[in-house]
Amino acid sequence: MSLRPGDIFADRYQVQRLIGEGDRKRTYLARDSRMDRVVALSLVKPEAAASDPQGTYREVRMLGSVGTHDNIVSVFEMGLEGPVEYLVFEHLSGGTLREYLDERRARDEMMSVEEILRFARQLCRGLSHLHQSGILHRDVSPGNIWLDERNTLHLGDFDSAIHIDTEEGVRPLTTESYASPEERSGGKLDERSDLYSLGAVLYEMATGSTPKAMVGVESELARPSSTRSDLPTSFDDLAYSLLAPSPDDRPGSANDVLTLLGAIRQASNIESLIPRGEGEHIEFKASLLKLYGETPLGLADPEGYETAMRRELEKTVAKTTAAFLNSGGGTLLIGVADDGTVVGIEPDFPLLSPSFTGRQDADTWLLHLNGVIEKYLGADIWACIHVSLVPHQGVTVASVACPSRTTDTWFLDGRDDEGRPRETFFVRASNSSEPLSPSEAARYIRERWPV
Repeated sequence: MSLRPGDIFADRYQVQRLIGEGDRKRTYLARDSRMDRVVALSLVKPEAAASDPQGTYREVRMLGSVGTHDNIVSVFEMGLEGPVEYLVFEHLSGGTLREYLDERRARDEMMSVEEILRFARQLCRGLSHLHQSGILHRDVSPGNIWLDERNTLHLGDFDSAIHIDTEEGVRPLTTESYASPEERSGGKLDERSDLYSLGAVLYEMATGSTPKAMVGVESELARPSSTRSDLPTSFDDLAYSLLAPSPDDRPGSANDVLTLLGAIRQASNIESLIPRGEGEHIEFKASLLKLYGETPLGLADPEGYETAMRRELEKTVAKTTAAFLNSGGGTLLIGVADDGTVVGIEPDFPLLSPSFTGRQDADTWLLHLNGVIEKYLGADIWACIHVSLVPHQGVTVASVACPSRTTDTWFLDGRDDEGRPRETFFVRASNSSEPLSPSEAARYIRERWPV
C-alpha cells in the first residue's frame, strides 16, 4: 500500500510526503489530527507481512521491552489487526545520520573530533539501554540513526532486533558494511556484535569511509588518524578494538566504550587542560628524554651526565603517574613545559633507540614510555592508564590519563643491600608528587583502601 500527500490514514493521520523506504516498511511524514503533532507513519509492506507474519509483532514486543530513552526513537501507536500493519513514531526533523554524513561529504567537510565523540556517546547510551533491556539491535548503521532538531542522535528501526538469550528463526542481516564477522558467518551473536557495528559507524564518522570501503579485510584497516591530523591516537585504539575480528578482543559492553570515550574526550581537550595550570590533578612535563637548558660546563663525562639526567626524567614521569593513581586520579601532559608552553614530544624522537621498530617516531616513543612505566611501576600498570598522542598547535602532546585505582601503586627503583626491591609510595601534594615514609604509606593505604 502506498499513500499520497493529502491522504488520511486510519481516520487520523494526514500524509504530507514519503520520507523513507526499506525492505520491510514505507515511512511517511504525517500530521496526527488528534494530537496535533507531526509524526513518522510507517506502513508495513504487504509482501513483507506475508513473508514474515510475526515480524511486526516481534518489533512491537521489542519496542515494549525498550521503553523510552533519550537516544532511542519513541513509538506512539501501532496497528496490527487491520488490513495494513502500521507503526507511528516520533518525527525527528534532522533526518538520518546517513543523510547527514552524505551532506558533509558533498561539501568536502569532516566532522569535528568533539562532534564525533558527542555522537558516539549518545549512540553508546542508547545501545547500553537496549542491551540492559536484553535486546540486540543487529542493524546499527547510519541509515537507522536519526537526528532531532538539537542534533541529538536516536537509534531506531528494530526490524532486525532479537532478544539476547534467544535464537530467532528469522534474522535479517545487518547492513553489510556494518555487520560483524560472526554475523556474516552465521555465528552466535551478543552485545559485542552491536559494538562492532558501532565501531564501523564511528570509523565512517571520523574518516568519511566505511571500513569495508577503505580496505578489503580488517587486518589491513587504516588508522583513522592517518586520514586526518586532529584525531588522538586513543581514538585509533578504540576503533581498532571495536572492529576486532574476534568478539573477545572487543570491549565487553557499551558502558565500557562510554568510559573509553570519556578518556579520549579528556585527552583531546588540551585547550582546556593547559590553562588550568599544574595542580593536584594535572601536571606538565616538557619531555620524556630531552634535556632543556645547558649542560653544566667542566664535566668530566658530559655524555654520562646527560644519560643520567634522561633517566631522572623517565623516573619523574613514572613517579607522577604513581602519585596520580594513588591520589584520586589525574592527567600528565608530556610535551608541555611548566609554564604551559607547548613544545611537543617530537624533540624526544632523535634520542629514541630504533632497535624495536627501526624508526624514531611516535610509535617508538609510545613503546619507550610503555617500557618506562613497566620498569618502574610494574607490567600491569600500562593497562590501568590511558595514553593518547594528541595533535596540538602543529606538534604532538602525550596525554597520560591516570584514573583512581582500587589498590596501591609503588615506584620500584633497583634493590636494597639485601636484594629486595626498593619501593617508594608517592602521592600528590598540591602540584607535586611526594614520597611517604613507610609508616605514612601504611597508614595512607589503610585509610584509602580499607580491607
